[in-house]
Amino acid sequence: MRARKNALAAALPATALLSVLFILPILFVAVSGFKQDGTKFYVKFFSDPYYRDILITTVLTALRVTFFALLLGYPTAYFIARSTSKYKNVFLIMTVFPFLVSAIVRAYGWQVLLGDTGVLNQILLGIGLVKKPVKILYTMTGVTIGLVHLLIPYMILSIAGVIQNIPRNLEAAAESLGANRLTVWRKVILPLSLPGVITGCILVFSVSMTAFVTPRLLGGARIKLMSTMIYQEVNAAFNWPMAAAISFILLGTILFFLLAANLATANAMNRLGGGKRA
Repeated sequence: MRARKNALAAALPATALLSVLFILPILFVAVSGFKQDGTKFYVKFFSDPYYRDILITTVLTALRVTFFALLLGYPTAYFIARSTSKYKNVFLIMTVFPFLVSAIVRAYGWQVLLGDTGVLNQILLGIGLVKKPVKILYTMTGVTIGLVHLLIPYMILSIAGVIQNIPRNLEAAAESLGANRLTVWRKVILPLSLPGVITGCILVFSVSMTAFVTPRLLGGARIKLMSTMIYQEVNAAFNWPMAAAISFILLGTILFFLLAANLATANAMNRLGGGKRA
C-alpha cells in the first residue's frame, strides 16, 4: 500500500503538467466548438463521402505501416535481443540513430531515392528490370515506405526490450522436450513477447495516424490523409472550426482502435499464456 502511494505521488507532477498543458486545452477547444457550432461540422464530415474516404484511407495507411513495421521489426528485434556479439551495442545505436535525424531530412532523402530520376529507378533501368521509371514518389507506396522507415525503431525497441528479459533457458527447455525452432517461437517466445508487440503496434499506429511531414513530402497534393486535411482547412480554406472537428474525429478514431486492440489482445494473451498469469 505504501509503495502504491509513493508511486502515485511520483506520478502526480507529470499528471498535473499533462493536464494543464494538454488535456485542459483540448477540453476547452472541444467545449468552445460545441457551444459555437454544435455538431454542424461533425455531421458535415460524416455525411460527405469525400471526408469519409480520407478517414478510411488514413486508417488503412496506418494499419499497413504497422503491419510492415512489425513484419520487418520483429526479426530485427529478436536478433538484437538474442545477439551475443560484441557489436550488439552498435546494432542498438544503429536502431536509435534515425531518431537523431529530422523527419524532414529523411523525407527529402527518400525523395532523392524514389524519384523518377532517383537512385532506385536509375538502378532498375541500368540492370534492365524496367523500361521506364517506376512511379513510387507521390504515391501511397512512397508514403508507406517513408513512414515505415520513420517509425520502425519504435517497433524494434519495444519488442527487443521484452525479448531480452525472456530467460534463454525457456527456449532450451522447450528444445529438450522435442520442440523445433518454429514451435519454440510460437509456443514460448511469441506469447511472452506479446506485450512488446502490442506496445510497438500502438506507438506505430498512433504516430502513423497523425503523421504530417512524411505524407506531405512523399505523397504531395495527390495523397490526402487526415493530418494533411487539417492543414488544408487551416491554411487554405481558413476553416478553423472544420479543422478542429477533423482533429477530434482523428483523436476519437485513434482512441477507438487502441481500445479495440487492448480488448482483443487481452484475451489473446491469456490464451497464449502471455497475460497477467504468465
